[in-house]
Amino acid sequence: MFDYIHGNIVHKTPTTATIETNGIGYGMHIPLSTFERISNKKIAKLYTKLSIRDDELKIYGFFSLEERDLFNLLLSVNGVGPNMALTILSSSSISQFEKYVVGNDPKSLQHIKGIGKKTAERIILELKETIKNILPETVSSAETEKMAIVSDAIMAMTSLGYTRLESEKAVNSASGNIDVSDGVEVLIKEALSRV
Repeated sequence: MFDYIHGNIVHKTPTTATIETNGIGYGMHIPLSTFERISNKKIAKLYTKLSIRDDELKIYGFFSLEERDLFNLLLSVNGVGPNMALTILSSSSISQFEKYVVGNDPKSLQHIKGIGKKTAERIILELKETIKNILPETVSSAETEKMAIVSDAIMAMTSLGYTRLESEKAVNSASGNIDVSDGVEVLIKEALSRV
């Protein structure tokens, strides 16, 4: 119904914004990332998503098209509603989220409030292929492959009994000293020498 709303910001909080245009104030639910972008502005253009449920009408507003695209993509995942989608957008950048999904990293997704193991795995399963087509190219295929190798190495280290923090520290330190594209086994071997 509305693609975007442009006007004066008459009220804003970290989760809501009211934009007045032509004498009408539109109340919108926004992610923290959008609030940060409009916090010092008096006029804004927010891309919108209208949600109609039972007897309730809600407008969701986003500073960028990419944010709105990711919001819509998240809503396509079974079990992810608007509130969870906003929480995800508020808790990670688009590029971070894409790295978690493409890099097959459910543990990092679980750090987001409200996302458990099953939901994180479902998000990765359902979005891994489509996210690359819908969101901008923030990472190259070579970088994506490296991220997957790093993620696999961290998971392997944690399965060996090291904490998540120890594993990440060792793998990140090791990845700076070797060519990650040599493979996960080489990376794990180097990381083990650093714990």
